[in-house]
Amino acid sequence: MITEYRQYLDPKKVWIPLTDGTFKLASVQVEQDDAVTAGQIVAYKYSGKLKTPVLASITGTVVGFEERLDRFNKYVDHIVIERSDSNQMITHEGLDDDVPAAIIRQRIEDCGLRQFNVDGLYTDIAFERPIKHILVNAIYANEPFISTDYDFVKQHAELIADGIKLLQHAAHAETATLIVDKYMDEQTLEALGKATVDKGIEVVQVNTKHVNGWDYRIAKQLVGETISPNLIDNQILYTSAYAAKHIHDAVRNGRPLIERQVAITGDALRVNVLYDVRLGTRLEDLVDDLGGYDDGGTYMCHVGSFLSGEQVAADSFSVTATVDTIDVSAYRQEPEEVCIKCGECNDICPAGILPQNIMDAELRNVNARIVDLHTDECIECGLCSYVCPSKINVLEWVRRAKRRVG
Repeated sequence: MITEYRQYLDPKKVWIPLTDGTFKLASVQVEQDDAVTAGQIVAYKYSGKLKTPVLASITGTVVGFEERLDRFNKYVDHIVIERSDSNQMITHEGLDDDVPAAIIRQRIEDCGLRQFNVDGLYTDIAFERPIKHILVNAIYANEPFISTDYDFVKQHAELIADGIKLLQHAAHAETATLIVDKYMDEQTLEALGKATVDKGIEVVQVNTKHVNGWDYRIAKQLVGETISPNLIDNQILYTSAYAAKHIHDAVRNGRPLIERQVAITGDALRVNVLYDVRLGTRLEDLVDDLGGYDDGGTYMCHVGSFLSGEQVAADSFSVTATVDTIDVSAYRQEPEEVCIKCGECNDICPAGILPQNIMDAELRNVNARIVDLHTDECIECGLCSYVCPSKINVLEWVRRAKRRVG
């Protein structure tokens, strides 16, 4: 349970990864001992023909390049920057209401806003393909575990709504939809209602106490067709209210993305907090700031959504724009039991496929059956594993089946 709010915006050093799960190649623009300014482009990373900048998050000196574990549990090259006493930051000119779509798109790219959320159905903030619908989630975390701390949304409701409209304009999208929790406090709901009422943003309330893949269902209603695991295929750009607020900051104030709000939780920690963190800060430094780990036990570190995030081997990785939650908890092994073919995983699946049947086909290496069961339509939400009474990681079997048939 989150009990505190803290800031960690003046780290002595930051370690900024040059590549990630999507962008596998990088071209470094600085050398060791170079002075850099917060917001400065220090590298470009590439995925095919796509290029996006890597920004310095603090002002200081490049003191090295290291291969380190990243939040995706991969070893990648990092730029190491040591902070100086200067608080200087590179900003862009603020833009008013009459901003051409192309300028908004360029500003989003220049300020490092392409990737925020990577779990579940979330997409990149990208415009290479046609977009008809903007879908924004104002619920603080993914199901089945929903945070009740909506102070950020309440305080920045007007800015979030402006960010959504900027995103809609940039994409030439026909609709903009905001997903809210019907159990949000009344002040937050009222603030969002006032902010969106005259902007043509449809607000959809969902019952977060009923686990059913509500974002998938809303996306399907928008387009009236089978949903791809990548919503861009359905001409939907799906992101978070947090990203929308930063789009406002980038366009209206010219502010680059150099910090992130992240929830750090788990029974391995002495206190659970909501942090404002400078990008590139290592988790181990945040743990030290929290007074270290609680005594004893073996701990597991999980980054991102509870059901579809990444298990990371060590706490030496850096916070990046795609890190919104980190849980460090005592290791608990739940022995799997035999599948009783209850069908609960089939019933809960928002994509309407049959996870238990796919798992069975994977166990028997029946490729044709895996294809016939539309395994490629799995969105990897993890609800099948969540409801399994036999404690089987059904999602992992479905993932294996997807890899088998390509």
